[in-house]
Amino acid sequence: MSTVITRFKDGVYEIELNRPDQLNAVNYELVSDLAAAVTEAKNDQNIRAVLLYGNGRGFCSGGDLKDFGIDTTDTVAVKEFLQKGHEAIKGIYNMEKPVVAAIHGPAVGAGCNIAFCCDLIVADESAIFSEIFAKVGAIPDMGGLYFLPQKIGMHKAAELVFTGKKVTAHEAVECGLINEVVPDGTAVKKGRALAVSLAKGPTKSFGIAKRIMHQATHASLESVLEMEAYGQSIVFQTRDFTEGRAAFVEKRKAEFLGY
Repeated sequence: MSTVITRFKDGVYEIELNRPDQLNAVNYELVSDLAAAVTEAKNDQNIRAVLLYGNGRGFCSGGDLKDFGIDTTDTVAVKEFLQKGHEAIKGIYNMEKPVVAAIHGPAVGAGCNIAFCCDLIVADESAIFSEIFAKVGAIPDMGGLYFLPQKIGMHKAAELVFTGKKVTAHEAVECGLINEVVPDGTAVKKGRALAVSLAKGPTKSFGIAKRIMHQATHASLESVLEMEAYGQSIVFQTRDFTEGRAAFVEKRKAEFLGY
């Protein structure tokens, strides 16, 4: 059985982490399958949005401490394992399409950071987030040390990294880690509806805006203004902008095709 299940419908590519008996704990097979799924989502022009979620009792319990699928005493093997995970993280982060994460149960350790690299996060109210690495003597990986300071600032990030404390869904939305809290058992349904809605939008515009926002965190105002001007000059040539402009003038709903 594959550790990742994929589905495609209504312009949305669904990626389901599928090690339910291990709470979708991350091992080499899972990160390899996830990286492959993300690459497919990134390259297929028919895919206009992505939904990521977990099978079973939770989203992801972090690294599989019982069996990573590698020799953890081999520094080269550890680095290669993480680099395979980096393919997935960078693929999601740099994909010029909206990526929605739907979280239920625990999203801790590597699972926490796989969620944080997504563009939008919807969580069941009983979901739990934790940078649990310190409790086993490790440091955050899968981009945690990049995403956390950007999302919540250095001081709060240090608190979560050093203590490994659990953060409830309501606390996560209050501090800006996630977007929305929904009743238990509805995160995937809500996330799917959101992804379907985004898949009907101007995909090229979303992708360019996403790329610029990511660069804006470490760029000057002048650089961002220049990127906006360049991006807009490209967007204005798209079929979707032509359609959106016409729909506005004609006072009707635009029908975007993603290009």
